[in-house]
Amino acid sequence: MLDTEAYVSPAPPEGKAGVAERALRSAIVGCVLMPGERLSETSLTTEFALGRGAVRAALARLKASGLVSSTARSGWEVAPISAAEIRELIAARRHLDPILCSAALDDAAKRRLTTLSQMHMALLQRPDVGGDVLPTIRRCERDMLDLLSNALGMPVVAGFLADLWDRSNRLVNFFERSGRAKFLPTRFSSFAEALVEGSNADAIAHLASANAALEAYLLDRFLETDAMVGRKSGRRAANKDKPGRIERPQPPTGKTRTL
Repeated sequence: MLDTEAYVSPAPPEGKAGVAERALRSAIVGCVLMPGERLSETSLTTEFALGRGAVRAALARLKASGLVSSTARSGWEVAPISAAEIRELIAARRHLDPILCSAALDDAAKRRLTTLSQMHMALLQRPDVGGDVLPTIRRCERDMLDLLSNALGMPVVAGFLADLWDRSNRLVNFFERSGRAKFLPTRFSSFAEALVEGSNADAIAHLASANAALEAYLLDRFLETDAMVGRKSGRRAANKDKPGRIERPQPPTGKTRTL
């Protein structure tokens, strides 16, 4: 018999709008494009080396994700940060994150989850957890979440979850950049271990604890900022001739960002 697995069609290439969305989403989540910043399609096209149509389509998708907003007079703007958004995100994650515990994991998925869990546990033993290793720990946590959301077999739900996680990461990145306190990782590996062992109740309890720690961090940091996160940047005032354009340091490898 034919081995049908040997003739799997390759994944279709990502469209220009998808490439643009991924680039702009990364810039917003990483706070390269700051909360409350006005966006110009023309400047984004130049800065990120993207097509005008792709940028416009990407901004429309990001608006649906809650990362940007638009008005008739002001145009596009990165979503500002507010206490209401923090409460909404945490409430949504309390209700939706536990769905991950219903994911049907095959042997390969369990092995991968176990590997990520062990890697996460090892990284937590490092003495510099709050330093350079922190992005690696968070990448490991996100890989575990993505694995579980893909295993749900519900693309729409997985999309909602991905938006919630990106918006949560944006908040953490902003407060870490604007203050000195870091959001230290929780023992997320315990959540993964509980799932592999089939103990959903323990897994849900670990998720609840992680979300409670995230909520406490975000609300505390928000109060420290005195709710000044939605103001226009001082850099904006120096660029009145080009609305929506902010001069940012360019990458050392070239004049425009490339993927």
